[in-house]
Amino acid sequence: MFKKGARIVVVSVLLLVALPAFAQETEVRASVNKQKILLGEPLLLKLEIRAPGKDSNEQFHLDSLPHFEFLKKDSIVREMVDGVQVTSQYYRITSFDSGRWVIPPVALTPDKKTEALFVEVVFTSPFDPGQPYHDIQDVHTVPFRLSKKIEQWWYLTALLLIMITVAIYWLTAEKKPRKQEALIKGAYAKAKHQLKELQRSGVAKNRVYARLVEIFRAYLLERTGVNSLHQTSGDLITRIRPLFSDKELYKETGNVLSLCDLVKFAKYDPGDAETGSAFKIIDQSIDHVEAGAKHPVQKPHPETVFSKAQETTKQQ
Repeated sequence: MFKKGARIVVVSVLLLVALPAFAQETEVRASVNKQKILLGEPLLLKLEIRAPGKDSNEQFHLDSLPHFEFLKKDSIVREMVDGVQVTSQYYRITSFDSGRWVIPPVALTPDKKTEALFVEVVFTSPFDPGQPYHDIQDVHTVPFRLSKKIEQWWYLTALLLIMITVAIYWLTAEKKPRKQEALIKGAYAKAKHQLKELQRSGVAKNRVYARLVEIFRAYLLERTGVNSLHQTSGDLITRIRPLFSDKELYKETGNVLSLCDLVKFAKYDPGDAETGSAFKIIDQSIDHVEAGAKHPVQKPHPETVFSKAQETTKQQ
């Protein structure tokens, strides 16, 4: 009899200890920060899971709500409060449908759902449907104004910026190399400069003599109009006869032009003294033609002389 009574007492104690543990189940809740909002006004929806004495990763999966739109799914916050893990999920929602709407129960599991919430969506409060519409107003531009601190110093700032700009321009302009070609003006100055550059270049002799003829032909074309770029040196010698009052210089120039052809086609290898003499004669010829061009004497045009020379050759 005593043993039977002891068993009853032990079972009763175990039931008293176990029943509270079974009674502690997971709870779910839902709440909003407002029961009434204007059209398009944000509303904060909070879903809460309270799981006693355990570390739970459960959370709601909410994708849509009738008559409401999601603005932002803010965050999930988990914390322990008095031995209970509280998981809070926050959603920012709004509605553009006026009326009284229900946020339906949100299910965590088939047997655990939040309570339904009522939210009223209204127009501007108070709203008078009979009030006339407001006219559309023009867009007014706001005049640009500097802040007061900047206005006090903008004169000095503008002056400082101008001075910096001028200083930068002056410093950079001084560092730019001056192009000598831009300083060379006119056919005569150009030809004289090119002769000096050729003497300092140190290129092969055949190229030196070819370049001498090129410089002389280009000068004659630009200064006197004698176009001989596609003619032989013999034709050129005939055409420049009217430009020379010095017969000896004319003869020497003709010899140099003929020599240039021989060197160009590798039929003759001149010495350094002969090359220096060729430079000197071409330089003197350019000076002579330039002097005649500045103080012209009534002479037949070089083209006329060349034509007559060709006719004489044909008759012979």
